[in-house]
Order: sequence, then structure tokens, then C-alpha cells
Amino acid sequence: MTDFDYLRIAKWVLIVLLAGFIGQFGKTLAKHLMEKARLKEKGFAPETPFITGRAGIEDTPGVQKPSPTAISQGEQAKRDKKLAKTLAKQKKKEAKAFKQ
Repeated sequence: MTDFDYLRIAKWVLIVLLAGFIGQFGKTLAKHLMEKARLKEKGFAPETPFITGRAGIEDTPGVQKPSPTAISQGEQAKRDKKLAKTLAKQKKKEAKAFKQ
């Protein structure tokens, strides 16, 4: 009863590792495609590293480059919340240091 079929065990280990590799590759590919679709939806041209001679959005006809100061209200609210949280943490650390 203690006789193991090591070849069969090795085969299943390889199958599981191969399935994990394929799954990870699929996950990365899906993330890439979703990011590309999100950028296209926002109106940005996706960068194409495989095409030489293109610098990016500036060279793409018909696509407007977003201004660096244009921030939506949602993004501004997120930044304000993050800043408030950072300031609260900093005050908490200062109070803790003052007590010691």
C-alpha cells in the first residue's frame, strides 16, 4: 500500500503549474485590455510601443491632449480626502511624539 506512482504525481504537479501559468497570463492580458479600453473610453490614445516613430498623444491626429490642470470634481474630492487623511495621521503622530 505504500507504493506511489511518482510519474503520475509529477504529471499532475506539472498540469497544475501549467494551469497556474496560463491563468496568470490570462489575468495580465485581461488587465492590459481593460486598461486599454478605459483609456480609449476617456479619449486618450493608447501608447503603442510596437510602432516606432510615434511619441504618443501629441502625434495622434484627432486626439486632444488633456490639460494638466483639468481635474474633474470627483478626482478633486479624492485628492482632498487623501490630503485630509494624511494631515490627520501627521497630527496623530505629532501628538504621540509629544506624549513621550
